[in-house]
Amino acid sequence: MYKSAKNSTYTLWFYLFVGSFLFGVFLMNMGNGKLLAEDGIFSTSSVNRLKYIEIDNGSFFRYVIKNRVGESAVLLLLSTTGLGLLAVYGCIIWQGILAGMTITAAVIRFGIKGLLLILGGFFPHQLLLIPAQVMLLGWCYENCIRVHFPAKYTTPYYNGKKQRIVRQGITLLWIAIVVLVGCILESYVNPMLISDLVKIF
Repeated sequence: MYKSAKNSTYTLWFYLFVGSFLFGVFLMNMGNGKLLAEDGIFSTSSVNRLKYIEIDNGSFFRYVIKNRVGESAVLLLLSTTGLGLLAVYGCIIWQGILAGMTITAAVIRFGIKGLLLILGGFFPHQLLLIPAQVMLLGWCYENCIRVHFPAKYTTPYYNGKKQRIVRQGITLLWIAIVVLVGCILESYVNPMLISDLVKIF
């Protein structure tokens, strides 16, 4: 995509995410009596368990990789079909709603400490995983419109199919490396941070 087209697309995604985020906040506020029950999200017992849980970092890493790769594989597969755009926008909306509900639940339950817990849960791996996710969505979006919606395809055409494939492959490799590093941080660094944070609860 040309720079102007990219900026327009990413701006639309940003507004879509913000709208979904606010909807998630609304949902959590409307249903907090049920969703924030003692056995619901961010229950006191579940947070207390985090104080004493011992994580097998190797097993946790395999679990994280499996989930990240699985989600990415579904997006990549759908990007080769006419459902690719729907998958991209669906992912943005879902992530926005989930973020809105999660942050709101933490703040309602624990106030400023809940916000600290959310920030701790995001650091440091999300500093890599969020940009990688945006890059992957951009890759899938471009791949889908190139094949199924050529009228919307504004990226300059390359000299041949080989050049395009190489470009796409390099981009995917870069995304994979960033995700791998992010998963390592999520599995080996973030648990130590969370174990320290939950001591304030």
